[in-house]
Amino acid sequence: MRYGVVLAAGKGTRMRSDRPKPLVEVCGLSMVGHVLAALGDLDDLSRIVVVVGHEAEAVEAEVQRHAPSGVEVVTAYQFDQRGTGDAVRVALTRLPDLLPGVGSSGAEVVVVPSDAPLLTATSLRALLATHAAQGNAATVLTMELDDPSGYGRILRARDGKVRAIVEQADLDDDRGEATREVNTGVYVFDLAVLPSALRLLAPTNRQREYYLTDSIALLAESGYRVGTLVLDDPTEALGVNDRLQLADVAERMRARIVRRLLHEGVQIQHPSTVTVDARVRVAEGVVIEPQVALLGATRIEANALIGAHSRLVDTVVGQGAQLRAVDACCATIGEWATVGPFSVLETGAVVEPKGTVPPFARLP
Repeated sequence: MRYGVVLAAGKGTRMRSDRPKPLVEVCGLSMVGHVLAALGDLDDLSRIVVVVGHEAEAVEAEVQRHAPSGVEVVTAYQFDQRGTGDAVRVALTRLPDLLPGVGSSGAEVVVVPSDAPLLTATSLRALLATHAAQGNAATVLTMELDDPSGYGRILRARDGKVRAIVEQADLDDDRGEATREVNTGVYVFDLAVLPSALRLLAPTNRQREYYLTDSIALLAESGYRVGTLVLDDPTEALGVNDRLQLADVAERMRARIVRRLLHEGVQIQHPSTVTVDARVRVAEGVVIEPQVALLGATRIEANALIGAHSRLVDTVVGQGAQLRAVDACCATIGEWATVGPFSVLETGAVVEPKGTVPPFARLP
């Protein structure tokens, strides 16, 4: 049995946003939505528990809106923000394997932060495979950085075994400062050993919080095997704590989406000038000219042309339609229709198949 836990209870004060940090959008989809999509692509995941706290109702509504199909998604409430260890402890109360009379042997828990929108299902699968192959009680997804400032460091014993994870604020020796391998905040735990480790956590750090990272040292000291998997691409684990990091992650996501479309047979002229949201779907053979924005849940069928300076929001474009400098919102454009240039399709507008909207027209 396999479960997912998403940590989404924090305030995200440094974002300086009225929205809870998990709801901040990256390429048209909330960060928690991206994380749920990655978890939803895993095999044999039976339940995802999202830990909510700050503005819990808003986060819970977003979670249900983007819950992956085929996976039960529930929420757990962390009323007091007492750290990641406490958050996972709260999450475990929503797992059926911990109910009286139900064993947890063989069950795994994947723990992911809600502010890692670039994390892929491919990397999570690799982490799970490493966990199983090495017979670990816990496996940490790590990355190596030239400048590890701000990240928890992976400390190892002389034989190379993981000894502990120490947060930046709690480093007290040069060895930790010099370590380039850092924690991404993504883990796999055996459910049989995790609850006992969480019960032993103590708020002895400078933040006076219950750190999930401390469970790694507790497991290692108890003789359990703790392993790591180093990310090939450390940008996957980039977190978002402020607006600068948000802009960086959003640009990387945009470039990733554009590359995927190119591999899928979409012709994109000047890819660096094209913006495509995460929920947009574009069929093979579509041509996208420069300075185009495809936003929301826009869907474009095969062999359509999206001309330069077009902006489509939640719009459906039929096969072979020709659009030139079109601004459309929640519109439906039939197959082989011709629209523009410089035409505006307002909310709910419908262009019939093979229809024509002349230049500079506004269609209500």
